[in-house]
Amino acid sequence: MLRYLASRILYTFAILAAVSFLVFAVTELLPGNVATMILGTDATPEEVANLERLLGLDRPSWERYATWVSGVATGDFGDSLRMQRPIAPILASRLANSLLLTGVALIFVILGGLVLGTVTALNHGTRLDRTFSAVAVIGTSLPEFVTGTVLVLLFGGGLMRILPPSGYEGFSHGIWDGISHLILPALTLATIMAAYVGRIMRTTVIDVLKSEYVRAARLKGLPEWRVILRHVLPNALVPAVTVLCMNLGWMFGGIVVVEEIFVFPGIGRMMLFGIAERDWPVIQACAMVIAAAYVLGNLIGDVLALLLDPRLREAAT
Repeated sequence: MLRYLASRILYTFAILAAVSFLVFAVTELLPGNVATMILGTDATPEEVANLERLLGLDRPSWERYATWVSGVATGDFGDSLRMQRPIAPILASRLANSLLLTGVALIFVILGGLVLGTVTALNHGTRLDRTFSAVAVIGTSLPEFVTGTVLVLLFGGGLMRILPPSGYEGFSHGIWDGISHLILPALTLATIMAAYVGRIMRTTVIDVLKSEYVRAARLKGLPEWRVILRHVLPNALVPAVTVLCMNLGWMFGGIVVVEEIFVFPGIGRMMLFGIAERDWPVIQACAMVIAAAYVLGNLIGDVLALLLDPRLREAAT
């Protein structure tokens, strides 16, 4: 098992190294010139060349890539070309906001996906099961910008003013103020994943309930709640938890759209700022963090699957 984990960690670092090269190469190919955008279109070629020299844009690409990668390895993402400030402190504060939003969305996914999927599977064929299945299909079909718009119209001032649609400033104005500003964007981010995980959990629980070891546990006279907790859930959770962890990166990618809809000060809006301003270091830093979330989510999913399923642990040894 340790050998398997070591190989997965090495694989994760290899993926991140490849992603760093691709991110740098793509930003090099993007159109636009930062120096021209800063100075304006009326700037002379000499002024543009001087600013490029000052920003280090006149150096060869391989040299700038080597400098950037060595800095990223130590947590130094360089300076923003547009803001002329170090990126790391800004990125840290924005990343903290995005992680908090993702954490709240993850709670909604667990409650709406794992719990409801299990409950509907235990009530297979009932009206509750049919209703949840229909809602799950609708949930997986709606993109974030549609879900977010609908939630704002329903609860953010359209039909009723229950929750604020924007204006998140942390918890400086109180705990409830911060939580209330997180609910709508977190629900938007969690809807698709909760519906997807819920469908997987429902199907898996139904299959496990039909297995021989569950039938044997019932024949031994074990209480139904003990059968579910000790025999059904540990086996049914493996695919759902694996899918959930592997899609944490997807949630982090979808956060770009959600943060723009709700004007949320996170890493997604920071990346959109970098794209709009042609600020390559900002784009590169945000892209690397989102890519790291993808690969770390996959790694966590593999580890949790090993912990939940002894058969996988045996195969990994």
